[in-house]
Amino acid sequence: MSRVTIIVKSMKEFLHKTWDYLLDAGIATFTQLFVLLGPLFVLALFMNFISRKNENLSYKVLGQKIYLYVFGWLGTSVHELGHAIFAIIFAHKISEIKLFTPNSGKSLGQVKHSYTKGNPYQTIGNFFIGIGPILIGTFLLFVFTWYLFGLNIFNVAEKNSVIINFELFKSFDALKNAAVNIGSGVWECFIYILNGPKTNWWKLLLFFYFFYAVGSSISLSPSDIKGAFRGFIYFVILLFLFNIATIWKDDFILDFFSKTSNYFSGFYFLIILNLGLNIGFIVILWLIDLIISQLFQ
Repeated sequence: MSRVTIIVKSMKEFLHKTWDYLLDAGIATFTQLFVLLGPLFVLALFMNFISRKNENLSYKVLGQKIYLYVFGWLGTSVHELGHAIFAIIFAHKISEIKLFTPNSGKSLGQVKHSYTKGNPYQTIGNFFIGIGPILIGTFLLFVFTWYLFGLNIFNVAEKNSVIINFELFKSFDALKNAAVNIGSGVWECFIYILNGPKTNWWKLLLFFYFFYAVGSSISLSPSDIKGAFRGFIYFVILLFLFNIATIWKDDFILDFFSKTSNYFSGFYFLIILNLGLNIGFIVILWLIDLIISQLFQ
């Protein structure tokens, strides 16, 4: 065997092993992302769709001006604060905040922010800034229910064994059991809110007003999604590079992400509860729209 042949063969083996190694790193990256962020992506997607549907029906039934000045001012303010809070957390420079500007002719609100290009922390922050309205809007569900009714939703999730992680996608039985536990937890929350020891009429009015206003205004705009995608891609690249450097020692980061994702179950349960409220609002709006259309045919 000639020297050239040996070199070519060695080069092929090297390239083949390199490709296999990079492929392993890529598969590990995808798996880790699915484990850590999979449920959040799915729930955020549903929340965005339901919220936008809620807003569109509100415009149709109530009229744009009535909706904006009675409910939209609060929802839009929470939406923009969701962006601003995460911009502060991730050390972005905020140059302008407009919480509610219905007569601007452009967007109803705005947060202008900038960051240092190439700064990993600030760049990844774009992802959380983009989806900030959904995260903050959902968190306010916890704060409001705890303040008004003394209900700790995280305790309800734990009591009903609500576990929401990537394991749900492995079998139908796991998904079915999770759905039963989630349904039981959601029902317990609503019963407590409607008929708990601290429940009275004005608290219920305030609760439903707040979550109708907020729930119909936390959908993501194209610019929100674009900014979030920019941060997500940067995170994927960094995670892939990290896996290239460490995958030879086994995928130890996957175990860490798996344990971390279990702690998110309570927050995911909050998002599902928020979804339930918004679906209820949509049904009511749809019925009102149906009645109005029948009356004025």
